[in-house]
Amino acid sequence: MNRLPVTVVGGFLGAGKTSLLHYMISEHRGGHLAVLVENPGPLNLDAKALRGLCGAMGRTNDAVFEIPNGNEALQVGAIARTLRDLAQSARFERVLIEVAGTSNPAVLAEQAEAFSESANIEQIICVIDALDFHRTGLEPARNNWRWDFLNSQMAGSTLVVLNKSDLATDLERNQILTAISDLHPRALLAETAFGEIAPEVWARAASADDLEAAFQHRSTFRLPSGYDAPDEPTLSSALYRTHRPFHPQRFWDWFEADHPGLLRVKGLIWLATRNLLVGGVSRTNRQNSCGAAGIWWAALPREEWPEEPDALKRMQETWREPYGDRRQELVLIGEVQLLSGAVRRELDACLLTDAEFARPVKEWASFPDPFPAWDLEEG
Repeated sequence: MNRLPVTVVGGFLGAGKTSLLHYMISEHRGGHLAVLVENPGPLNLDAKALRGLCGAMGRTNDAVFEIPNGNEALQVGAIARTLRDLAQSARFERVLIEVAGTSNPAVLAEQAEAFSESANIEQIICVIDALDFHRTGLEPARNNWRWDFLNSQMAGSTLVVLNKSDLATDLERNQILTAISDLHPRALLAETAFGEIAPEVWARAASADDLEAAFQHRSTFRLPSGYDAPDEPTLSSALYRTHRPFHPQRFWDWFEADHPGLLRVKGLIWLATRNLLVGGVSRTNRQNSCGAAGIWWAALPREEWPEEPDALKRMQETWREPYGDRRQELVLIGEVQLLSGAVRRELDACLLTDAEFARPVKEWASFPDPFPAWDLEEG
């Protein structure tokens, strides 16, 4: 049984891990890939997005698997079994593992002995949002747990990908590079705007000495005096799903507002004024984005629906008359007490009221809509 080369990819919420994986897959010119995605919530949107990318590119022999998070023993056991099955199948050239934004990629890599019969970890990549790292580090006394966590993720990595570096000024970029060099002098750095790094960089096998040095650095890493951070809060994820449209103005006001403790929002939205288009949203502490993610199946003729049984089954699972698959489907990641009710109540207040929902659909177009135009044109 040949041992599979494994690349582990981690990084904080919203840093651009999935963008990096998209680029890895789209630029891969070798054999079949297996991608293992840690499940950060009930939707695991990253796994769905990567499956969609493989399908769109015709890479039908690639495979995407979901792995559990939470209990470390269960996770390591699930990964070990999956890697053993993949190695025995002799179908795959390489394995990519994406860990959740609140996990440390080196922690998983340090369990390599559990995978040693079937896999060999070659690279531990940590993706960093350049501006997030810079601004987090400049906060008063740097006494925030995120600064500590970002550095702990980098400490055990063999490659740090400084993503969104195009958004930083020259001064900010120099400050970022200096801080990383001071705190992690052995770090191999690659800068990118959209996770686009050359295969010869990410697919390079780190030496045994590099891996051992990364593990040693993580085990001994301590922030210098003045960088002390409080205890990390307890984070969780929750799914917000409902089959009623958002009022565009109210959702815009919520989307653009500050929500302390809410670290990540991503998923699909239904705006009352854009009844044909699926909205795709992504929100981090530093950046918000929203655009067209496709057309609702309910807005397409029956002959354009997918033919694959699995795809039709997934469509049926989210179908509600009279508006079909139109829905809100958001993954929320943040502090547990916040997700327990406050954010849900705020989002519920963004939905159409009973009176608004009862109006004819053509009248929904008159609601104020401050969102910029989306790429796809509505009929």
